[in-house]
Amino acid sequence: MRHSTGSTLIELMIGLAVLALLLMMAAPSYGVWLANTRIRNASESIQNGLRLARNEAVQRDVNVRFELISGASWQVCALAAATDTCATTGATLIQAFNAAGGAASVVIGSEKDTSYATGKFDTALTSVASSSVTFNALGRPNGYGGAAIVRIDASSTTSGTRRLVTVLSVGGSLRMCDPQLLMTTSPQGCS
Repeated sequence: MRHSTGSTLIELMIGLAVLALLLMMAAPSYGVWLANTRIRNASESIQNGLRLARNEAVQRDVNVRFELISGASWQVCALAAATDTCATTGATLIQAFNAAGGAASVVIGSEKDTSYATGKFDTALTSVASSSVTFNALGRPNGYGGAAIVRIDASSTTSGTRRLVTVLSVGGSLRMCDPQLLMTTSPQGCS
């Protein structure tokens, strides 16, 4: 009686076919997971930039500006006057962030209309209406809703992905929420 310890070519081919089928089924969900990770990274990066600007304004006792440059890229600078921009002579660059690699296919939109900060979460923002906010020495945004960002959306061109919303309050606090969830059922939801 002869015992075989290896596998036959047919068994190997069947195993490879099953593996290929599993990989084909997992590929679409991996793409969505990767896009959702990029959205999360872009949102967290923008929130970190906003927090940096607010904290630097309080620490330095000057106006500090957060500007979205393009996409999820941003810069933070200390200003000589409240109406200056980061490109103005006399502005001191504190930090710049280039999101080219980690935010591929992420669409950033912003809004300065205060009604978008309190309940219009069903509408996705895909354009940059107001790309900056200046924090005063108290850590509050100057010109809230008039000249300052109140909401920033991060979404993707990939179908089936989620959208994350960053909301800036009149007092300078930040909140990130998921508009697909309701605040009444989840703390991560938008109200």
